[in-house]
Amino acid sequence: MKNLALLRPACLALGIAAAACSRSPDKVTFDLKRSPKGTPVATFHGGVITVEELNRALAQMPPMVRVRYQTPAQKKDLVDRLVRLDLLAREAVLRGHAGDPEVVESVKNTLAQRMVRDELEGKGTTVTDEELQAYYDSHPAEFSRPETYRVSMLFLSAPDGDAAKQKTQSARAAQLLAQAHRMKPDDFAAFGLLAKTNSDDPSKGLEGDLRALTVADLTNRYGPEVAQAVQGLKEPGDLSAVVHGRNGFYILKLRVHQAAAETPFADVKGQIRSRLSNERRNQAYEKFLADLKNGANVQIDEAALAKVVVDSAPRGNEPAPMPRAMIPAPAPTGAAGGAAAPPARQ
Repeated sequence: MKNLALLRPACLALGIAAAACSRSPDKVTFDLKRSPKGTPVATFHGGVITVEELNRALAQMPPMVRVRYQTPAQKKDLVDRLVRLDLLAREAVLRGHAGDPEVVESVKNTLAQRMVRDELEGKGTTVTDEELQAYYDSHPAEFSRPETYRVSMLFLSAPDGDAAKQKTQSARAAQLLAQAHRMKPDDFAAFGLLAKTNSDDPSKGLEGDLRALTVADLTNRYGPEVAQAVQGLKEPGDLSAVVHGRNGFYILKLRVHQAAAETPFADVKGQIRSRLSNERRNQAYEKFLADLKNGANVQIDEAALAKVVVDSAPRGNEPAPMPRAMIPAPAPTGAAGGAAAPPARQ
């Protein structure tokens, strides 16, 4: 056993390390040993964990994870995780797992992520002020807010052509309007109860509150008569007269009027720059991928692909997933993932 322990570092160096300079794209070798340069924190047979290594590991973590390693005991736990990672990886190599398909696939994924990061970094980030202004000028709807009205509504149904129903509902609407006028202008709860009790519109479930709507919205939903009446309301709490409109009678109470507004170019210049930079970066990456595939002459046999059977049912002999507590090191983080998504449109 003593001889085996002495041989292990040599085996690792010979089996994994030497040919990192190889240019073959089909065979990769690398050294599992960490750099010994720096201030040692922990040492073990054939390996070392340094202060510099810990600082690099911490720097790659998001702040919410990094905060877990503030106390000496927590820092010691991080050291222990890194030691376990090294020892388990070395033991896996000695047992012949370096060539396992799962391990090879994992390495491919990591290399691919690194390639994505390399291709995305610094690509397409140059956007001139003229281009930013041109985008702003050509997308006015993205950087403006339309005029909106938030009103409460009480509606009494009176179908067109039903003269008797219209007469009855008109008189009833006049009575309800008189009740509304006896309320305080800012008593929206009282008007809401009136609408909830008497209105024939589905909005009675929200006590008549229609939420914020543009003039076009009001016209499309309730007709031009309602839209015109709402525009005549000037102050919160103002009441309309009884409006004879589409299929009945309306009483409207203004809650909030929000004027149209345009976001200044200076306020969204940074947002536009990020969006255009991301778009160009992603376009450059897509072109890079297309060139790779074209150069590799990728061909897919559709007939053979049809023979692939996807069985989603669990199998009794499938290995159980590794418990979370057994994972020896924090999950890798950082910018190794895919392209950043463009910012959401405002």
